[in-house]
Amino acid sequence: MTMTTLSATLAALLIATPAFAQPAEDGVDPSSPAPIVAKNRVNLRIGGASTDETSRPTVCVDVSIVLGFAVESCGTGQGLWHHDEGTEMAHFRATYAFLERATAQGTGRLRGGLGFAELQVGVDQLGFHFGSPDPADRGSVAGPEASLQGQWLVPLGKGVEAIASLTAGVAMFSKANELVIPKSNVQPFVSVEVGVGW
Repeated sequence: MTMTTLSATLAALLIATPAFAQPAEDGVDPSSPAPIVAKNRVNLRIGGASTDETSRPTVCVDVSIVLGFAVESCGTGQGLWHHDEGTEMAHFRATYAFLERATAQGTGRLRGGLGFAELQVGVDQLGFHFGSPDPADRGSVAGPEASLQGQWLVPLGKGVEAIASLTAGVAMFSKANELVIPKSNVQPFVSVEVGVGW
């Protein structure tokens, strides 16, 4: 099939579709479902991340601020609700939704994030140590990170939404190679979580 034949066939199919054959006066097809707009303010998600080796799930708390800006924190909760040793990374970032689209199935959005991460290879100590690892046991170090995140939100009713999130990014640590278990100073990461919000 030539490109001309393929184009003609595609045009014929589009013209034969009721939405194109009988457009509404305002240009909106009355038979198509209305877009579902999810206005999420706070959500809690649980999933996993490529940087976590503690066998604990990644937990994210995400709070919208204003005009597409939000703050988000993700990690396994080491030092808060568990003290399991093992490599894990906690994330603290501000995000901005630069693209959002509502469809009949839900709302999708893309967000960019900037913040910092803490890479831990032992028991979490208090505070964040930028530059050199913490002096107590050289078990953690902090540094800047950047991320790109895609989210899909589906309203469940009464202002509650189901949410799925996929995040990819990179964190940089100036002296992660000085940790008690040496690590690369550049740490890419990927995480996936699902949860609910309102």
